[in-house]
Amino acid sequence: MVGTVFGNSALILFTTLLVFIVFLAGVIMVLTHGPSERARYIFVHSCNETSALKFLPYWFMEDAAVDSILMPQTDTDTYVALGYRQSDESVADIGEEDSALSLGEVQEDSADEGFVDGVKIEDIFGETFRGKMMLVKDPSRITVGVLGGYSADGYGKFLYKFIEDYGAIGGINGGGFADEEGKGHGGCPDGFVIKNGKIIYGEDVGVCNNFVGFDADHNLMLKSCTARQAINAGAVEGFTFEMGSVLVRDGNPAKKLGGGYNPRTAIGQTEDGTILLAVIEGRHAASLGATRDDLVKIMVDYGAVNATMLDGGSSAEMRYNGEQLTRGSGLIGMRGLPNAVLIMPEEDD
Repeated sequence: MVGTVFGNSALILFTTLLVFIVFLAGVIMVLTHGPSERARYIFVHSCNETSALKFLPYWFMEDAAVDSILMPQTDTDTYVALGYRQSDESVADIGEEDSALSLGEVQEDSADEGFVDGVKIEDIFGETFRGKMMLVKDPSRITVGVLGGYSADGYGKFLYKFIEDYGAIGGINGGGFADEEGKGHGGCPDGFVIKNGKIIYGEDVGVCNNFVGFDADHNLMLKSCTARQAINAGAVEGFTFEMGSVLVRDGNPAKKLGGGYNPRTAIGQTEDGTILLAVIEGRHAASLGATRDDLVKIMVDYGAVNATMLDGGSSAEMRYNGEQLTRGSGLIGMRGLPNAVLIMPEEDD
C-alpha cells in the first residue's frame, strides 16, 4: 500500500515536471522562432548576460543566428571623468524610439527636499521593472569596500557584512568576479582593485579593463585602462567590471546599448557631485528586469553627468539602515561579493 502511494506520488510529480518542461520549451520556441525579432533579441541577450544560462539560446537556435544577435559592440572609450562639470553640449533627449522606459515623475530641482541625513531613496519603475534609486548629496561619504585578500579559491562577503565591517549605513554591490556557470564565490574579482591609492589585486600586465572609481576629490572616474594608468590618472579607490557599459559620459548619454531584461546595478554622479546609486530588480513576476538603455534613461532623468553599470544579475542588491531595499534574484539567496560601494555616516561637526 505504501509503495503504491509512493509510486503514484512520484508519477504525478514526474508528469507535472514533464508538462512544465514541455511548456517552457514551447515558450522558448515561440521566443526564438516566432515572428517577433524584439522578443528573440531580448531572450538571447537576457540569457547571455547571465553566468549560468549562456548556453540556452544555442539549444534552440543555430549558432550563427545566436552569434549574429550577440554581435559585440566595441567600446574604445579611454575617457576619464574628472570634476562635476557638464560639457557645453547639453544632455540629449533619448526619445521614445530608444527606450520603452516609462518612469515615474523625477524631481528636477537640486534642493534638499526629501533628503534625510543627506540621503534620499526613491522608487523607480518602467514597463518591465521596478527598483530603487539612492541619492547621496556628499560624495565624500562614498567609499569602496574591499576584502582583506583575494584569490581564486577565496570567498566574498555578503553586502550586509561589508556594511557592518566598515561601519557604513548602506550600500550596493560593486564589480564583477569570476563566476563560471554561476558557481563563483566572489573572492576573485575581474580585472583589478585599487584601495588607498594602491593596487591591491590584479597585476598591471598592460590589459585594459573597465575601471569604476573615485579620485581624491571624490569625482567619479570611468576609464578603460590598466591598473597603473588608473593610478596615474588619480584613482584612489575603485574596481573593474568587464561587462560594464558607460551609460553617460561627460553629460552625453550612450545610444542603443541594448541588452536583455535583467537585474541591474548602476552608479552615477550629477553636476553638483551627488552620487546616484540604482538597483533594478529582475527575474520575478513583478519585475522582469531592465535593459542597458533603460539604465541610460534613468541616469539621464536624474541628471547624471557620468554614469556606468556595475555588476548585476543575482548580485544586484541595495541595503540601507539595516534593511534590504531590493528583492534579489538568486535562487540560493545573497551572493558573496568581491567589493561594494558603501555609504558612510555623516561626520559630526
